[in-house]
Amino acid sequence: MNWSSAIQQGLDSGELLIVVISPDSMTSRNVEDEWQYYLDHGKAVVPVLLEPAKIHFQLNRLQYIDFHTQPFDIAINHLYAELRRKGLQLAAPVQPQPPSGPALPSFDNLSPEEIDHVLTELQKRRQQFDTSAAVPYPPARPAPSSSRRWLMGGALGLLAIIAIAMVALQGLGAASSQTPTPPTATNNVQALPTATPTLPPPTAPATLAPTTLPTEPPGLSAANPITRNADWKPRSRTHNGIEMVLVPTGKFLMGTSLNDADSFYRDCQQFIANCRGSRLFDDESPTVEVAFDRPFWIGRYEVTNQQYTGSGDNRPRANVTWQEAQAFCEGQEMRLPTEREWEYASRGPDALDWPWGEFYVGPILNYCDQSCDLDVGWKDTSHNDGYAEAAPVGSFAQGDSWVGAADMAGNLWEWTSTIYRSHPADGYEDPGDPEASRTLKGSSWNWVYQEGRGAARSAHAANAPSSPWYGFRCARDFDPADLS
Repeated sequence: MNWSSAIQQGLDSGELLIVVISPDSMTSRNVEDEWQYYLDHGKAVVPVLLEPAKIHFQLNRLQYIDFHTQPFDIAINHLYAELRRKGLQLAAPVQPQPPSGPALPSFDNLSPEEIDHVLTELQKRRQQFDTSAAVPYPPARPAPSSSRRWLMGGALGLLAIIAIAMVALQGLGAASSQTPTPPTATNNVQALPTATPTLPPPTAPATLAPTTLPTEPPGLSAANPITRNADWKPRSRTHNGIEMVLVPTGKFLMGTSLNDADSFYRDCQQFIANCRGSRLFDDESPTVEVAFDRPFWIGRYEVTNQQYTGSGDNRPRANVTWQEAQAFCEGQEMRLPTEREWEYASRGPDALDWPWGEFYVGPILNYCDQSCDLDVGWKDTSHNDGYAEAAPVGSFAQGDSWVGAADMAGNLWEWTSTIYRSHPADGYEDPGDPEASRTLKGSSWNWVYQEGRGAARSAHAANAPSSPWYGFRCARDFDPADLS
């Protein structure tokens, strides 16, 4: 058999590649050739983290499914969701079901001799029952050993793993439509004689009507915050012609750790030779925990030309000063978001690096790539988002944040109400200061994608001339009547 031809045929016939990340796979040139082939041809690649490894920088831009640290049921659901999002038709994974069977006997009406008989019989038969058979998940993975290491040395090993993974997924999908059959014991326990009660039957207690206490939906108060992005279902409403999304109560870690900033500098060096010397990300550290005791509303989109002037297109309004942006929001009975509000709406309790996840995925944001209408040295020629300047709002739906806010990475830098400091802070507001520099968030179509992270920051004087790279979205305080 011509293995090269067989591998080529397999790669060409597939539309999606699952790359299993391990130390072996990340050092294999054959494996790299295969996933690189898919990326070059615009096909979907889904990384799956099996064992810790130094991940290739191009794969690091994709969000992997973590089977190493996450419980299996969570990881497999994430994988199913990602595969369905990529267009595969898969049934939902099998969920564990509690074991079913006859109720345990009551000891209340048994004599001491009968109780001893039951306990003796249970002791004999305890080894016959394996409750793990009721759970359709594989057993926990043993620690890696030399005999168990994945065969990642060549292309055949990767293709075999992918084939096994897809067969396993299809098998799980088929199994989800069937009801698991519990194991049947080979011997039946003999029925025990029932002693005749000598006492009069007890009087049944009076039945009390259950009292139902109203419960407040999570995310609407400090007592019931959202603790994971996935626990929040986006809500929206329109106020004065501007669609808003609700940001629930909760807390997150604002800013970037020094270790993460160092990795961003290494990545940025590909596009900006003096990226580290520019100290581009230094103002994102140290991190600070920020809590929100009340929910708030934030614009789903950047304010558009049509909304700003009453006419025009659906592109975000640019060339506005901080005062003009603030005045527009106040005229709509709203305000500019604070920096911490903006970042929380982008990152959530999970403190994601990007609105959509932990890793860069291109091109689902508008930044300076092939289409960028600028002659600059930091153009990323490996991607093309299709827009020379700012894109119409909502053009990159896959990049929406956990609350449903669009374009929080790229397109235009967005004004916040917060006075800029050289490090993240829990809010410093002074609307009456016309000269202080204000913090901008989100990056722009003219800049590098690394600045599209939720923690990235920039500054511009509030009274300085407007810029074609600056826009804004509005925010609004929450009123419980909003949901009535």
